[in-house]
Amino acid sequence: MKILNVIPYSPVPAVFGGALRIYHLLKWMTQHHDVHVLSYGTHADRERIVAEFQLSASQITMVPEPRWISERWKRLGQAYALLRNTSFTEIASRNTGMQAALDRCLDRVPFDVVQIAYPVMGFFEFKTSATRVLDAANVEYDIHRRSAEAARSRLRQLWSAYEYRKLYPQEVEICRQQDMILVTSERDKELLDRDVPGVRKAVIPNGVDTTFFSPQGTPPGEDVLIFTGAINYFPNADAVEYFITDVLPLIRQARPGVTFYVVGNAPPESIRRLASSSVIVTGYVDDVRPFIRRSAVYVVPMRIGGGTRLKVLEAMAMHRPIVTTSIGCEGIDAVHGESVLIADDARAFADATVRLLTDKALCQALVRRGEELVRSRYDWSVVGEQLSDAYAVVRNVPLDSRRVAR
Repeated sequence: MKILNVIPYSPVPAVFGGALRIYHLLKWMTQHHDVHVLSYGTHADRERIVAEFQLSASQITMVPEPRWISERWKRLGQAYALLRNTSFTEIASRNTGMQAALDRCLDRVPFDVVQIAYPVMGFFEFKTSATRVLDAANVEYDIHRRSAEAARSRLRQLWSAYEYRKLYPQEVEICRQQDMILVTSERDKELLDRDVPGVRKAVIPNGVDTTFFSPQGTPPGEDVLIFTGAINYFPNADAVEYFITDVLPLIRQARPGVTFYVVGNAPPESIRRLASSSVIVTGYVDDVRPFIRRSAVYVVPMRIGGGTRLKVLEAMAMHRPIVTTSIGCEGIDAVHGESVLIADDARAFADATVRLLTDKALCQALVRRGEELVRSRYDWSVVGEQLSDAYAVVRNVPLDSRRVAR
């Protein structure tokens, strides 16, 4: 099949969860189909995609990144969204350059499938009769709703509630324009079944490269905890702040020598100022694996989020025992006491972490079941076959007349 992938950023290098999902699904597609890519990015990004996926330059179209998504312009964009009485997501997403590039791609090639990565790439007019697929790795409006509920800051609470109200009808409409929506969890499927009942959905979970994320027999450090992820992503920053301020002091009552590593790109000032001799905020690192191998316990204290957390799968593949909230392991077939420990308040999270720091037999049991789980259900090769099945299903469904090219 001829597939056009419309994505919001280059997946090379794949240094955070969203890029990792795009990277591995795109890698699978290029091995089985004639794939073209339309993305925001630079000429250097284009060259990296060509080299990584062995595509020709003619198969890659790059559009300069819209200014509103940069930190320099973001606050002004949010103010403009308020003045326009619309979502900031729409302001940041709509782009005349991307629309023009999309029109040229659709005029030039008769695609069988047009797949967009995330609802943010749905704010365009798609003049095509191709099958439309949305890879909704997150239900974005639900993340804003959860952010409003969990925010410590009143300003953050008000903004997230506003963005949820404005984005909800826009995202639902984008979903209605698709022939199929790919989601990462049963929870997200149930959510969209309720809000967008007339569109097919397929659960295509996040995955992990079990060859790349391997343990290599490295012994863990004594009382070393770790969290990894893009720290400039608000749900991750919220998780880190919650862990340091509410959970870590409780752990230190039993294990005063514990060290916590926060490993990830672009930590905001609210996180950097929490750093100390025992709270190490690394910022961007080329490779998270040495840090994960050094940890005795991998913590996922997420209170906000959607989809599934690739970090949980990576830690499982690397044989690290995990303490997570229910939201942290949402969408993954992890069972409390079998492959992870789940705790949803500060005291329970601290107690579970201390338990893993002291009970080596329990750690070994969790690690063994976690590895079995990721290899059987979440290796990217398994996920790729599920994507193939989804395409087979949707391509047999007659296209709605509303998407016939004009």
